[in-house]
Amino acid sequence: MIVDGNRRWARAHHTDLDAAYRRGGDRVHELLTWCEAAGMSVVTLWPLSTDNLRRDPGDVRALVQVITEVVCELADARRWQLNLFGNTELLGQGARGRICDAVRRTVAVSGMTVNVAVAYDGREDITSAVRSLLAEHAGQGTAVADIVDGLTSDQIAGHLSLTGQPPVDLIIRTSGEQRLSGFLPWQSAYSEFYFCDVNWPDFTRADFDAALLSYTRRSRRYGQ
Repeated sequence: MIVDGNRRWARAHHTDLDAAYRRGGDRVHELLTWCEAAGMSVVTLWPLSTDNLRRDPGDVRALVQVITEVVCELADARRWQLNLFGNTELLGQGARGRICDAVRRTVAVSGMTVNVAVAYDGREDITSAVRSLLAEHAGQGTAVADIVDGLTSDQIAGHLSLTGQPPVDLIIRTSGEQRLSGFLPWQSAYSEFYFCDVNWPDFTRADFDAALLSYTRRSRRYGQ
């Protein structure tokens, strides 16, 4: 889920961004219950990109605060296992500490896995994976020529943020924008996309069901 359209919602309802972010935050718990009822095992949410951090500092603070509160609430529910990824050091020590602590509290929780991408950039994810892979080989004393000759996509995939998780079947983006904006570029190679005109704070169960219905009607051939 690319949860987009909070600012559009605020403008349409003549309210401030803080109210939009909080309404959007309230939608998260509902979304996860719908996903759980649909039998999903893994859900990934993208509420904040690294590009978003270049917005007005006050807007960023409001969004980070709501993200922090939502993650803590999800952890307190003891219903889902949370997994955080992205460059969380960009959040500031206070928010990062609270979010990481909340995620740690769900390690032993059995249930649907909920990935939360915070300060995430897909290109940086791939860059970091390659950097990690090269560092691993360098530590083993592998020659550069041998690294090049033996390099495979599976090796790179093994160092990405969501390594070990199933492929992404469906990506839903709200707000009417029809682009990924750097969301999971590697993992989405064979994903199906559903772009919804509704802004995230107004996303309903009917919108969710429409996305799933669209997905079930598609023929997935994985390039074959």
